[in-house]
Amino acid sequence: MKRISIIFILFLCLFSFKEIKSQSYLGVKGGVNIPFVNFTDFTNVPITTRFRTAYFVSPSYGISYRYMQSDKIGIQFDLNYSTKGWGQNTLDFTNTAITEINYLELPFYFHWQIFGTKKFKFFADAGIYVAWALSASTSIANNQDLDEIQIYYSVNEDNRGDFGVYTGAGFSYDFSLFILQIEGSFKSGFANILPVNHFVRENPSVSTNQVPSVQLSLLFPLSKESKK
Repeated sequence: MKRISIIFILFLCLFSFKEIKSQSYLGVKGGVNIPFVNFTDFTNVPITTRFRTAYFVSPSYGISYRYMQSDKIGIQFDLNYSTKGWGQNTLDFTNTAITEINYLELPFYFHWQIFGTKKFKFFADAGIYVAWALSASTSIANNQDLDEIQIYYSVNEDNRGDFGVYTGAGFSYDFSLFILQIEGSFKSGFANILPVNHFVRENPSVSTNQVPSVQLSLLFPLSKESKK
């Protein structure tokens, strides 16, 4: 909660700046996630000691709105379709299961253009996100050795809501007609995707989404207004 409070204070500070001009943008973005889930069992031991993590690549794409209060500082909203989830390998690699969870996601974050030239910028982002699971699927390579350690997720029976913190950094170039940017980001979830029952310990005590991603964005200017 302390991290969220700090981010909220940064949003408030954004509008305390008295700068010369503001600018709005609307854009599209797309890229790839490399998702995994932080699993911990009820003995506080990472559950991955029972299996190996299998990493996979999944899609993420959406639309963006950015409002720059000044040349340096702004806020941005995204509306994304983002596939998260996790992969499991048996310890001896005899089987693999990939669980994909498709989310409708709304990140809301502070955008800071740290340094650069008039056209080329290095920037950093920090904020929060909320998400809602739309569907899920699991693919299993074969029928060997996985039943005892397999973790299952269902949108109808398990937790569909997700929220957490969002951080990112990248580079952008202003072509005047549009801004092209590439960004690496990381979303760390606070909500367990699997319900926790301390009496029935089939589910791990911690199951939070963790999502590194790489995104390419196009942002088109909407309006520019001068302030005194």
